[in-house]
Amino acid sequence: MTDQDLLHALRSGRTPSADAYVRLLDAYGEELYRRCILVLRDRDAAHVVLRDTLIAAHAHIRRLPDADRLGEWLHALAEAECARHRARVAPADDAPALALPERTDLVRMRVLKAMCGPELDGYRTHVAARADRFGRDGFPLPPDAPHVSRGLLAALPVALAVLCAILVLALAGYALAREPGREVGAGASRSTGAL
Repeated sequence: MTDQDLLHALRSGRTPSADAYVRLLDAYGEELYRRCILVLRDRDAAHVVLRDTLIAAHAHIRRLPDADRLGEWLHALAEAECARHRARVAPADDAPALALPERTDLVRMRVLKAMCGPELDGYRTHVAARADRFGRDGFPLPPDAPHVSRGLLAALPVALAVLCAILVLALAGYALAREPGREVGAGASRSTGAL
């Protein structure tokens, strides 16, 4: 399956979540898992981060602008999830570098089991919401990136209040400016008729 086919299947909405996870895992799971091991130096953590990466990918697949960048996008998601995990759990300074596993057959089963159950709906929703920080290019922002959008959203009510106040003042000024003009115009027509 090409990346174009995979992206089309995932965006169509007709692919059940479990199938979407299987397709993503089959296409990119091994390389993402190996990357997570290299970054985290912990196989169990790599399983968790791979699972969360695939959940975030499925939830936000429509943000990807181009199928040719699917692999790059998935790696960026994995990097963001690794950074998020490392911020929560401080790695041991003396942790040895792990050798990459030669076989990753059980990874597929372990990761799928940990993300496909109906009892995990709440967890999947949490991961998707937590990973909802993307740049204009559709790529995820690192967890430690400034929250510019949140700052703007916090200022939005104040900006709307100021805008409404300006609008009310402008309308009041317009109404006051129009009112004297009417009286003068009305008075002028009366005086003209009297002559």
